[in-house]
Amino acid sequence: MKIVIAHYKYYIQGGPEKYMLKFMRLAEEHGHTVIPFSIRYKKNLSSEYTKYFVSASNENSTGRFDASKLSFKSAMLGFTKMFHNKEAYKQLKCLIKQEKPDLLYCLIPGELSADIFKAAKEEKIPVILRLSDYRLICGNNLLLRDKNICEDCIHGKYQYMVKHKCVKNSTILSYLRKISLSSARKHKSYDLVDAVIAPPKFTANKFVESGYFPAEKMHVNPTFIDCSNIPVSKVSKDYILCLGRFSPEKGFIYVIEALQYLKDVPVKVAVTGDKENCDKQLKDTIEKYGLEDKVIFVGFLQGEKLVQVTSEALCIAAPAIWYENLPNVVLEAYSYGKPVIASNLGSLAEIVEDGKTGLLFEPKNPKQIADCIRNLYENPEYCSELGQQARKKCETDFSPEAHWNRFIEIYNGIKKA
Repeated sequence: MKIVIAHYKYYIQGGPEKYMLKFMRLAEEHGHTVIPFSIRYKKNLSSEYTKYFVSASNENSTGRFDASKLSFKSAMLGFTKMFHNKEAYKQLKCLIKQEKPDLLYCLIPGELSADIFKAAKEEKIPVILRLSDYRLICGNNLLLRDKNICEDCIHGKYQYMVKHKCVKNSTILSYLRKISLSSARKHKSYDLVDAVIAPPKFTANKFVESGYFPAEKMHVNPTFIDCSNIPVSKVSKDYILCLGRFSPEKGFIYVIEALQYLKDVPVKVAVTGDKENCDKQLKDTIEKYGLEDKVIFVGFLQGEKLVQVTSEALCIAAPAIWYENLPNVVLEAYSYGKPVIASNLGSLAEIVEDGKTGLLFEPKNPKQIADCIRNLYENPEYCSELGQQARKKCETDFSPEAHWNRFIEIYNGIKKA
């Protein structure tokens, strides 16, 4: 089988790109050919198929969106391409006629636009779309406003994103996004998609609730991690790891605040990044509660250092205040046999089984977070048991083979339809 995988970036920046490359390797391991289709950026990985890629609207061609650095012409061109992109349509048509693929698997189309679905369907190629976030029903992709869950726009009332300047805090960009999303919904641009995959069930249900996709098109297929070569860690040091960007929606600040209730035990919190350039709110919180000795800055981790810090943690924290779309950090924790303490919110409440693979707490509740940490620290056997169950879940529910089998089942289902 030949699969065209379409995504608006062909370089690693975040979770969707990491998934894209992992999926490509997985498909190739099963004897299939995967052809990338994307936009031409300077940061792109090399590929023999770049001749089919589409030109970028940003003259800098870096692929990283920064409205403050874009000319008005580039910004307008980028948003215009999200409505229609004739070049993407023509280039995909050319690719299909030359390579004769069996499937178009799309992650985030972005400037490629929904025109690529039209191109595929005209050539009788089935289309599967994977949802990486909530961008089709929310201006800032997160269903979050002022650190609170916001669902004002999910049923198509996109005027709220203009009112609240949800896109880069800009009225103009929010208005352009409103027009783009309204047009896609009005003209049913995504109706050409044959099947829609959501990593967690929660996201699938939210899109069905919004009316954007019918339930019969929606499928659940969690992302995956190969833990077969990852040894279960038998070391648990006295720190909780907050892994990732220290951005508001991640909720890490509430784990730091929880330390005020844990001054009688030698538990610390390790955060990625360095002390000199850390988030101002983090600095203020450390100073406010006198937590200088309770917070460890472990730097920007990768490679063996990342492995070591993750595998030696007491547990991993996932205190998000938004509807996380099955974060990789949970799977990574599970792969090392580490329990996860997480917000009882969205997909986190789905993948972290309270009292089995981790512990759940009320979002934004430092006292409950502290209680979870104390429970794991004071009961090492219980902590180890949760970690063992987490690893088992990783080996079954989130294995590469489970992911591939579900994907093929979805593909076979639309082929028969």
